[in-house]
Amino acid sequence: MRIAVVGGMGAVAQHAVVQALEAGHFVSWMVNPTDHLPDPCLETDFPQVLCIIRSPWDNSEKYDELVAECDAVLVALDFNHTRPEQFVPIQHILQKSMRKHNVQRVILVTMHGSAESSRQLDWELWAKLNINQVFYVALGTMAPCWSIVSQYSAQEQIVKNAESLKYTILRPAAVTDGPAT
Repeated sequence: MRIAVVGGMGAVAQHAVVQALEAGHFVSWMVNPTDHLPDPCLETDFPQVLCIIRSPWDNSEKYDELVAECDAVLVALDFNHTRPEQFVPIQHILQKSMRKHNVQRVILVTMHGSAESSRQLDWELWAKLNINQVFYVALGTMAPCWSIVSQYSAQEQIVKNAESLKYTILRPAAVTDGPAT
C-alpha cells in the first residue's frame, strides 16, 4: 500500500510512518524544511519505500507530489508543530490534490472534543488548550483563532463535506510522546 502522511514531527505521524515502513508499505511523508527526522537512519534504512518531501505547508505543488499514486492519506496535524490556523488551509490544499490524483481514502486525526464529540469533552483539557492559546497570542507567536478545538472541528467538516471521499476520523483523548502502543 502507498500511504501519504501529513503531520511532520507530531507523535502520531512519526509513529505511523515507522509502523507503515516496518509493515512494508511505501510512505510519502511531508515535513517542514527545518524539521529534523526523529531517527536520521529512516532515510538510509528505507530508501526504496520512504519519500520525504520537505516543503512549507502552503506549497500546493508539493501536495500533488505527496499524494500522487497513493492509496490513502493520513492527516495528523499536531498543534505543537503546526499552527492551528493552518489546519483548515492545509486540509483544503490536500483535498484538492487528492481529487486531482483520485485518492479517495483519508484518515484524519484530530482530538477528543472536536465536532460532535464536544459533548463528552474534558473541560479541564479544553481550558488548558485555550489558556495556552491566549498565552501564545499574547506573546505574538500565534495568530488568533477561536480555539484549537474549533480548528480541528472545521478540518473534520471539510473532510465530511467532500464528495466521494472515504474517511475515518480518530479523536484520541490524549496523545503522548512516549512509545507506540
